[in-house]
Amino acid sequence: MDAAGHAAVLWLVLRGQVDVSAREGEFVLGPGDWISLAGDSAPRALGRIGTLLLGVGVAPGVAVESGLLFPARGRMPPRARGQALRIWRSCGAFDGAATLDAPDEVPAFLAALQADLADRIGRCPGHSERRKRQVLLRMQRARLCLEGQVDGGLRIGELAQRIHFSPWYFSKLFQALYGIGPLQFSARMRLERARRLLATTAMPITEVSAACGFDNPCSFARAFRARFGTTASDYRLRHARGGDAGGAAAACAWSVR
Repeated sequence: MDAAGHAAVLWLVLRGQVDVSAREGEFVLGPGDWISLAGDSAPRALGRIGTLLLGVGVAPGVAVESGLLFPARGRMPPRARGQALRIWRSCGAFDGAATLDAPDEVPAFLAALQADLADRIGRCPGHSERRKRQVLLRMQRARLCLEGQVDGGLRIGELAQRIHFSPWYFSKLFQALYGIGPLQFSARMRLERARRLLATTAMPITEVSAACGFDNPCSFARAFRARFGTTASDYRLRHARGGDAGGAAAACAWSVR
């Protein structure tokens, strides 16, 4: 599934695993995960065998800064998962993607998923609500870049320049919005990716370290143990699991106008 012809798209995984690619980077979503991206990020989603994926597309002409969908990723609470499944069933279960008029409850469902982002609007600088939303939109895209590009090649100065902020101002605003500095957040995302690779692949630990942007295995080993309280090899022994082969997914898509 891709976002062609949409101002923004949100994907929700009810079952299985989905690989998402976009200009912000690469993301792996499991059951209960969701991600929303602007259409100009050229996002694409590939579900693995047995995946149940729901998609919501915002039609062209609906301003992304309206807040209907901010770029973000997260997890659905149990109640939201049940609601999403009910909406999917009301559309009818089928294989392949289709575009339907959004049920009346979809906008409220989207607002509930992104409620924490709405709370951050007031912390953004600006003399108007529209300006605050635009700032949050830019910061969310930057945050997704830090989540999706965890090989260590993305520099904070470069990222700040992309969204037209100085590195100092970007770091200060990032801390105010998310309660953590961008460098610390980037390090956390790299370790989270390492943890996933250890659990789902047979990559040697030295290769996992390099793939996650660490200069050497020793610095990776220290950082991993400090973050998770165990060594990388012990974590793999306890949590290793296989991955599904790529394939088709059952999908349902709604269009919000």
